Amino acid sequence: MTRSSRLPRLLSALAAAALSFAVVSSGLFSPGPLAAAAPLQTAHSAATPDGLVSVEVSPSDGGAVEQSSITSFGITLTNGTDDDLPAGSLSLAVTTARITGTAALDTWLDTSGADAATTPTGTTVVRTIDIPELIAGQQYVVSGLDFTPPALGFDDADAWGSYGVSAGYTAGDTAAGGRTALVWRSQGQPTAASVALVAPLTVPISYGGLLDADELTELTEDDGALTTQLDAYFGEQIALGIDPRIIASIRALGTRAPQGAVAWLARLEAAPNETFALQYGDAEPAVQAEAGLGQLMAPTSFDFALDVADFPAVQPTDTPTPTDTPTTDPDGVQPSPQTVPSPATATDGASPTATPSDGSTPTPSPSETPAQPVPTVPTMAELLEWSYTLPSIVWAGGAVSDADLSVFTASGGAVAMIDSDNTSTSGQTLRASATAGTTPTLLVDHGLADSLSAAASATTDSAFQNAIADVNARAAAIGTEGSTGGTVVAVLPRAVDAALPALGDTVNALRSLPATSRTPLASTLTEPPTAVTLGAMAPNDDRVSDVRVLLDDERLVTEFSSVLNDPELLTGRERATLLSSLAAGWLPTAEGWGAAVTAQQERTDTVLASVRVTDSSRINMVGGEVSLPFAVRNDLPYPVTVVMQASPSNGRLSISGSVTQEIAADSRATVLVPVQAQIGNGDATLRLQLFSTGGQAIGEQSFVGVNVRADWEGIGAIVLALLVALLFVSGVIRMVLSRRAKRRALAASAGVAPDDDERADGEPPVESSPGRRETNG
Repeated sequence: MTRSSRLPRLLSALAAAALSFAVVSSGLFSPGPLAAAAPLQTAHSAATPDGLVSVEVSPSDGGAVEQSSITSFGITLTNGTDDDLPAGSLSLAVTTARITGTAALDTWLDTSGADAATTPTGTTVVRTIDIPELIAGQQYVVSGLDFTPPALGFDDADAWGSYGVSAGYTAGDTAAGGRTALVWRSQGQPTAASVALVAPLTVPISYGGLLDADELTELTEDDGALTTQLDAYFGEQIALGIDPRIIASIRALGTRAPQGAVAWLARLEAAPNETFALQYGDAEPAVQAEAGLGQLMAPTSFDFALDVADFPAVQPTDTPTPTDTPTTDPDGVQPSPQTVPSPATATDGASPTATPSDGSTPTPSPSETPAQPVPTVPTMAELLEWSYTLPSIVWAGGAVSDADLSVFTASGGAVAMIDSDNTSTSGQTLRASATAGTTPTLLVDHGLADSLSAAASATTDSAFQNAIADVNARAAAIGTEGSTGGTVVAVLPRAVDAALPALGDTVNALRSLPATSRTPLASTLTEPPTAVTLGAMAPNDDRVSDVRVLLDDERLVTEFSSVLNDPELLTGRERATLLSSLAAGWLPTAEGWGAAVTAQQERTDTVLASVRVTDSSRINMVGGEVSLPFAVRNDLPYPVTVVMQASPSNGRLSISGSVTQEIAADSRATVLVPVQAQIGNGDATLRLQLFSTGGQAIGEQSFVGVNVRADWEGIGAIVLALLVALLFVSGVIRMVLSRRAKRRALAASAGVAPDDDERADGEPPVESSPGRRETNG
């Protein structure tokens, strides 16, 4: 009996029982940000173009239908419009023919441009359900819709593989619908699709270039992102692409590393999974090549994060150092050292240094100088070292060209793993093992990657079941394409910005999917490759332009770093943060990428402005030669050495040479610049520029106005000299007059006429009478 002939007899009974399974739940529609992106959730509204009426249909058990199984459906209708919807109905239909190949499956699941509520051609309605009135914002959940395989129309005559399911909803003028797929497992089913699973082991994309202790504590807690990933992947047949940033971050903390992070790293080391290294920070490699780099970027130094106090001192190997050199006997034979008894073991009262009875000269035994423990920090190679089990795989998530592959190879990549959408296919799924030109390549199945991402990030059970059913149906469609065999590569979500709520459930579900057969990635690499041509995906020109800007900023930081004695303290940090800013997780979101670029530019600008001449007010310069003070600020946590050069705007000032000065970490210092004034007064402007000792300009130029009063010093000196001379002459005159006055006073008191030279001007001389004798008394 065919499926189409027996189904009508079932419809009446099934329709009568349908309403007993309806459960209504209402409330405002607030889907999770990731759940709304599930690929099988499709809807449209003809009556309310500004709103959304959605229908989500989710089969149990990943859509797997077996002869003795019961398949349950959950259907969620959401009135996301601002209008109430009248009572309506929903029809559930199943295709009568198998869907062969992923291209046909994609066509079935894509309801855009078609009326999803219309029962598709080639399907049979298996149940019709009455739906009550839906008010604005209400959800209506239909659960417990159980079907036996015959009720869905399956029997042994039906071919194994994928079958489509349609749920069409109509209410007045509004129509919407959703689709999913089932996998019928008949007896004697063909071999399932061979799938190699790959998962990235990385941190959310919001983290920086090196993780600190608090971040590692959070990430390795019981519900942390890293713990969630390792719990899900440990021991599974899943190849792990490990972000080296995680390993380096834990080791760089030394004794300060959180115990949870140390235990997590030890557990990762013990994992039996296949492993390979991602780019540091899971940086997207293709966009680096497209931005013009000849080789992919890698970390340059972790010195900025290392503290010798965090690492125990290492005891060096002791080397015996002889204190006395044994003498050589006359025959040229060097005697062997003799054993010298210690005082505690000496017998018969003999001294330890006593001459042996044979008369030979004793030779002291060599003494050892205890070696002191040597503080040491790990090298960059030691921080990044890991025993990966797979060859170097460059995992590119976006558009990849042949030129990009050349850069991957030049960077040491043995295999390029790229999205299958980079290739133009004839409609059949390409197997993973391929060559693009001469480069060994692994093709990641694009559809499986999207479905697995939707499953792992699902926030509701219906969204999870919907996505797992998609994974199962795609694997079955691949297995029925009639290709020559080979493995497909499916990848789990890469570099999201939150813990994946259903990651563990997704991995658990993959163990039991009937349409998949798991295989190691190493085996896939040995399969005969298929030649492919790249070019189906075009690079994002805006993103490539942004990366070129970030690379230019990094070059500026490299030039700026010459102000340090150890430039790698800056360049190492800059490179690490730049790589984390290029994380592949930014590929799906233009808004998030723009924010990442802006944040990286702001970090770079902060570094470039960290050493600068602070603002200075206008200076009044009085004198011919002075040292003008200028303040220089160093916001870096490291000391810097700067050379200040000043140049005047006109000839009123003259400056010879520059001034070199070291400025301590996170401090401010005053630099004194010798300046000489030339003839003439007026205004001048000094242009100040800092340089490294190697001559590299540091920071922006600074301009300071100077009021020059060059002749005040000369005038002041003349005035001062005249004052001194005047005071001297005045003092001499006063002294002479004072002495004359004293002599006249003495002469007057003695009755003696003053000498001629002591008389006052115009006073006649006094003549003495001849023969007159003056006597006393």
